[in-house]
Amino acid sequence: MNDSQTELKGALQFAKAIEQAREIMLTAPWYVFSPTPEQELAAAEKQLKHQIAAALDEGFVVHDPLHPEFRVMSQHNQYGLYNPDNKYFAATISSDGVYVIRGKRGTSASLEIQVGAGDPGYNENLTSPITVDQITGEDLNLRSDDTFEIIISDTKPEGAENWLQNYKGDYQANSILIREGFMDWEKEKGGTWYIERMDTSGQPNSNPSPKVVNDQYARASEYLINATKGWVKFVDRLRANLASGHLSQPRPTQDGSGLPGQWNAAGFFPMAPDDALIITVSRSNAKYQSIQVGDFWFNALDFYQRQTSLTTAQAQINDEEYRFVISAKDPGVANWLDTAGTQKIFVFMRWQGMPECEEPSAVRAKMVKFKELRKCLSDEPFFGPKKRQAQLAARKAAALTKPRGF
Repeated sequence: MNDSQTELKGALQFAKAIEQAREIMLTAPWYVFSPTPEQELAAAEKQLKHQIAAALDEGFVVHDPLHPEFRVMSQHNQYGLYNPDNKYFAATISSDGVYVIRGKRGTSASLEIQVGAGDPGYNENLTSPITVDQITGEDLNLRSDDTFEIIISDTKPEGAENWLQNYKGDYQANSILIREGFMDWEKEKGGTWYIERMDTSGQPNSNPSPKVVNDQYARASEYLINATKGWVKFVDRLRANLASGHLSQPRPTQDGSGLPGQWNAAGFFPMAPDDALIITVSRSNAKYQSIQVGDFWFNALDFYQRQTSLTTAQAQINDEEYRFVISAKDPGVANWLDTAGTQKIFVFMRWQGMPECEEPSAVRAKMVKFKELRKCLSDEPFFGPKKRQAQLAARKAAALTKPRGF
């Protein structure tokens, strides 16, 4: 075998993994039995693209715990229902190393830095990284200029102001995940994040050999197949546990694998072009509160060009309540969430940073025909086309520039 054939081996393996992952996706029951298979196929292909991008990142960007770097996630390499209000950073570490994260704190509404153990993403057994240790923005010790340093090790170094432990019982840490959550895209600023392994500082990494590249493709291939199997199984189980056309009440996700301190409410809704879904929720004292629309594959819909998500800082409030209208056509209300023509939607609501003595209030969902909508919202001010155009233009400008433009 010549050198060129050796170099192609990994790429061919990954090509076969893509084919296998696509076959797995097209066995999903909500695709096989869908009355709108063309739309579901397009959504499946979109989710596959996200999984491919994430797999390549796992193989080639965050593969080396000796020389770690942060992978920045976006709507283009999202894993699951990407939160439009979040900025994500992920890196691979190993429990035998000592790492330092340096940066400058931004002004995000919420911040969580988690050390995790286990396979990245979901696998076929529906296990995801277990939180080994974490620190929030409130607990992060900052210098006078808002810079910081976080040490990750097995024992706390003397004098360390911010420390994360890299093991918990039998769990050995192998990943770092940072979430910055923004309530106001126009006013809040993101932080800066740099990671380094201390005992390899100043040492260059090796130039890739055919074997190294093949190993990277192998890692990407394994991730892609496992994540696709797990993702189809996860969404299928989620659909089985959520009654169609019903929005669950808020519940905590403190189960060791979700985001500690987060509450959520969710629901699947088939929607005809002339349907409108009204969701009502009270104001809370959470540091972050939002609503988002996705599809049955857990794809986040385009949130640059369309208003498919809103935080309570972006939304208008009416007598201590937020009323959101989800529809394919513009209903003429400020708090419109655009389905972008998606006929099977997934609604997800989040609360983060709730006071310990408080829980989110009940949420209400009501499906009506679009032509009857104004009768249900008689006290809602009309939001005309010119206001909508200005709203969407400001949204895109904020998404592209601050706090987390790509």
